[in-house]
Amino acid sequence: MNPRERFIKALSREKPDRVPMFVFGINGSVLEKLLGRPVMQRNPKAYLEMCSKGEVEKANLLTVEDHIELVERFDLDAVREVNQVGGWLIDPRWEYFPKDCKVVKKGENLWEIDGVPVQYMPEVNSLYVLKPFLPTDPDNAKEFLKSIWNDVTVPDQEIVVLEKIASRLKGKRFILSVIQGTFLPFFSPSTHMMVWLHRNPDVLKMWLDYYLRVNIERAKAKIDAGAEGIIENDDYATTMGPMISPKYFRDLIIPNLKRLCDVVHKKGAFFIKHTDGNISLILEDIINTGIDGIHPIEKKAGMDIGQVKKVYGKRVCVIGNIEGSLGGERGKEHIVNETLELLKSTAPDGGYIMTTSNVITSDAKVENFLAWVDTVKKFGRYEDQKFRKT
Repeated sequence: MNPRERFIKALSREKPDRVPMFVFGINGSVLEKLLGRPVMQRNPKAYLEMCSKGEVEKANLLTVEDHIELVERFDLDAVREVNQVGGWLIDPRWEYFPKDCKVVKKGENLWEIDGVPVQYMPEVNSLYVLKPFLPTDPDNAKEFLKSIWNDVTVPDQEIVVLEKIASRLKGKRFILSVIQGTFLPFFSPSTHMMVWLHRNPDVLKMWLDYYLRVNIERAKAKIDAGAEGIIENDDYATTMGPMISPKYFRDLIIPNLKRLCDVVHKKGAFFIKHTDGNISLILEDIINTGIDGIHPIEKKAGMDIGQVKKVYGKRVCVIGNIEGSLGGERGKEHIVNETLELLKSTAPDGGYIMTTSNVITSDAKVENFLAWVDTVKKFGRYEDQKFRKT
C-alpha cells in the first residue's frame, strides 16, 4: 500500500496497513532545520522580498519545493498545499499572490501589496494588514461587494503551484489543498461583522454569499489542477465555544458548508473541515453536511478526539491532534507518549489520520519531530491493534 492509498483508505473510514500521517503546517525556522537549507515556506519576509523584485511566480514555486521536499524526505502520506503568506489576507480572491501583483517595500517591516499597507511582525512571523478588504461601514461594504460581485476569478498562480505538485507527487502521495469559504475572513475586523449579524444581516448574508462563490470556484480550479482533497480552513470557534450561537450557525453557515462540500464531492474529491476551538455544540451539524474528515478536535479547547471517534467514527474520519510544539522542551519522551496515547484512543479500526492540531510551532525541536514520525510508523501499524510501545 503506497502513501496515497493509505491516506485514501483512512479518509474513507476504512483500515489501512498503518495510520497515515501528514504535516498540517510548519514554522519556517523549524523547516529550515529539518531540510538543512533556507526555505520560502512560512518565511513571509523572504517571500515578500522576492515578490518585490517581480519574481512572484518564482517565490510561489519555491514554496512548493519546500512542501515536496518535506514530504519526500520524511516519507509522509500526503502533502498539504497552502501558501505560507496567504493572499487572502489582502484579498479573499487570492490564495497565492497573482503573478502581476505589485509588492513594494516601504520600510524594514512595512510593505505595500497592490496598494494595501501590510506590516510584518517578526515576533509572531506573520503579517498584519493595515487596511481591511471590506469597508467597516455596512452601506459602503454593500456597495463595494456589488462592485466586485462578478469577479470570482481564480489567479493563475493557484493552478501553477498545484500542477507542479501533481507533476511530482501524483499517484504517490495524497494531494491536499486549502481554501477558505464559509465564515469570517481574516482580512476584515470580525467585530464589525458581529454587529452586522444583528443590525445588518442583509450585508453579512451578501458577504457570505460572495465569499462562498469565490471559494467554490477556487475549489473547482484546484481539483482540476490536481488536488484530491480540499480542506476548508475557516475557524468556527474559540476554546470557549462557537463564535456565534448555534442557531446562527445553522441558519447562515452550515448551509454554505454543505454547498461547498457538495461541489467538491461532485468534482470527485474529498472534503475536510478544519476549525480550531470547542465545536461540541455544532459538531453534529458540521458532520451532517457530509464532510469526509474533521480536524483537529482541539485538545486544549476541551475536546476528546477519542470520544469523537467513538461516537462519529462510522460517519467521518477524525484527523489530529498532536500539539504544535511537539513537546517542546519536554523532550522526545513527551511526544512519544502523546503519540502512543493518541494511537491507542483513536486509531483502532481505521478512519483516523495523524497530524498536529495546527501549524508546528517555532519551539518544536527537530529531534521531537523525528521521534513523532518514527513513533507513528513503528507503532501505528494495524497488525498490532493495541498500539503499544514494545
